[in-house]
Amino acid sequence: MSRIAKFLFGPPISDSGPSAPVHWRLFACIRGQLHCLGSIHCGRDARAPRAALVFFALSFVLSIAAAERWIPANDSVAVQRTGAWTWTGHRYAADQALVTSEDGAALEVEFSGAALVLCLDTLTPPNYGRPELGRLEVLVNGTRVQTVYPRAEGGDVVIARADDATRRRIRIVHRKDDSGSGARIRGFRVLDAPTGELAVVVSGEHNGGLVDVRAVLSRQGRVVRDTLVRNWLTGQCRLAGIPPADDYTLELRAFGWKTARRQHVSIVAGRETQLPPVYVEREWNLRADAFKFPGFGRPAVRLRAQSFRARFEAYRAEIRGVRIVRRTGPAVISRGCAFEEDRAAGYYYHREGTVTLPADTPAGWYDLEISITDGRGERRIVSPRSVHVVERFAADPVLLAFGHLDTWGQYQAEYLSRLVKLANVIAPDVVLVSNAANPAYVAGALSGLEMPFVANFGNHRSPEPGPWFGEPLGMVDFGAEFCVLNFGRAWDSGFADADVLLTSRGGARIKIINAFEPNAPVSFLDRHHVVLIHDAHGPGPTVNKIGATPTVRVGKANSESFRVIRFRDGRPVSYTYGGHASAPIPFPRGGVAPVRVRYEPVNDGSHSPVTARWENDLEEGIPNARLVFVLPRGTYETADGRIEQAVESDDARLTVISVRCDFGPKSRGTVTMRPKR
Repeated sequence: MSRIAKFLFGPPISDSGPSAPVHWRLFACIRGQLHCLGSIHCGRDARAPRAALVFFALSFVLSIAAAERWIPANDSVAVQRTGAWTWTGHRYAADQALVTSEDGAALEVEFSGAALVLCLDTLTPPNYGRPELGRLEVLVNGTRVQTVYPRAEGGDVVIARADDATRRRIRIVHRKDDSGSGARIRGFRVLDAPTGELAVVVSGEHNGGLVDVRAVLSRQGRVVRDTLVRNWLTGQCRLAGIPPADDYTLELRAFGWKTARRQHVSIVAGRETQLPPVYVEREWNLRADAFKFPGFGRPAVRLRAQSFRARFEAYRAEIRGVRIVRRTGPAVISRGCAFEEDRAAGYYYHREGTVTLPADTPAGWYDLEISITDGRGERRIVSPRSVHVVERFAADPVLLAFGHLDTWGQYQAEYLSRLVKLANVIAPDVVLVSNAANPAYVAGALSGLEMPFVANFGNHRSPEPGPWFGEPLGMVDFGAEFCVLNFGRAWDSGFADADVLLTSRGGARIKIINAFEPNAPVSFLDRHHVVLIHDAHGPGPTVNKIGATPTVRVGKANSESFRVIRFRDGRPVSYTYGGHASAPIPFPRGGVAPVRVRYEPVNDGSHSPVTARWENDLEEGIPNARLVFVLPRGTYETADGRIEQAVESDDARLTVISVRCDFGPKSRGTVTMRPKR
């Protein structure tokens, strides 16, 4: 009984997210409600026996958990197959499915209950295979009752309802259609209580890049469903098996798009609630010609008081002002910049000039904002995450690198966002991303990075990355110390422009290439004394030395890892893990991030003091890790780390402090920021 009590009333369950089993998520949700109930009835003055409450709670949990049963489509006992079916999944998809394209292939399942839900996989993304173009005939006890077209459905489809306990035999037959064939079935949900459905069509800005969304349905602060939805062909989304009630709230989330929220949603038993269509706008979006440079993934990296060139679209407009802006939580930090236009460099729609940073610019990431006035009135054009100000340029840089993550939709972007959080703590000088896939989701996830990065898109790209990341080739300079050439093409397509760029940086002490593939001509690498090439596509050893320089190749070993690359005396000296000859640092998609930080209480500027609890599960230490605190305005101190920078927000209400500290191997610790005495 003590173990049951600990489960029901102990600390919150962390592993209850969308990747957890359905029954575990249900336990976690109910347990949260019972935790509140227990605190009310088993408090200091409570007289009710705790054991009785635990018994009631356990009975309640088990009775509700039994209200839904999941049958995976590959259950060889519960599901009988006829014809050719294959249990498979798209690269790094959240779920697998039973797949067929054979005419007449069928599945049979028996059920008794209130309803049976057919769970389809409609998330086949562009460039990853043909969509599901067949049709499914549904027969109940031998009578055809429904035809389901997977290419039009949004995931869940109720294929049988009942008001008695009679067992029914459901047969689903795949048929070729005029449009083609194919169906992907994840499984079946057997519902034992009356439920309703919720449907909505979701489209968005850059709709060709929008594959799926995460739907989070809640009521009175409790999450009822948290799942991936959307048919990428039609935009249809559906949630089935929802308990009848009023006042639900639906959130639709996708990295790179603004979250859509619909409130006061009612669900009626036995019926489908159809919401008006939803259109989601891009959150991190840039029109292809709005800024030629600097831009997202091709930033200007400068010391304070230095200058950079900017080219942007401002046709027949008056330029009213230029500033850089960064936002850390609720804190907004900006600086006005001097701008001198070079009219001779402008042409037609585009203007160009020199932006000079003020001498008091704090280090960090910034958006470049230009205020203009034209026939549409006064407005701002923004180049997000395009200016990075540093205290000094690293003589021996630290790089974090990964590639070929197959980020084609929301689920994969959630993994990428976890890598971004990890990178922000490790705090490299630059992040190298190779062979990314869907630029819309990648841009949304990478927008959280707090340091410069370069990204290229290779053989799985869809759609074309230009509107988000510009040209597939470019250079990012870190003063005279080092430069990074981003080369997003195959080398056999030509590299004359890359040759020009590297030749123009002949004085750079360290030259690095972030490539799609590693097979650059050896003579090219030697001529430019390239010390490192990072890639994520191509055969051969993932770590080796090339040519006379030599150039160190570090490439993709798998799609669930990353590398930390450290330099000494201008040469890469550390780029593998645990003393292995080629291994990267493992980070399983379903696992906990090996480096993580939790702030207590919330790190949103409303509390002081604030403690950062960090954990490092790696077998190697992380020197000079960075923690960032957002605190009420004031002067602070810590005995646990080195304060790097303290900056006051524009409204003088908040202070943003970055702290550096060293994480030991397989260790954990705390850093607390307190008001200075």
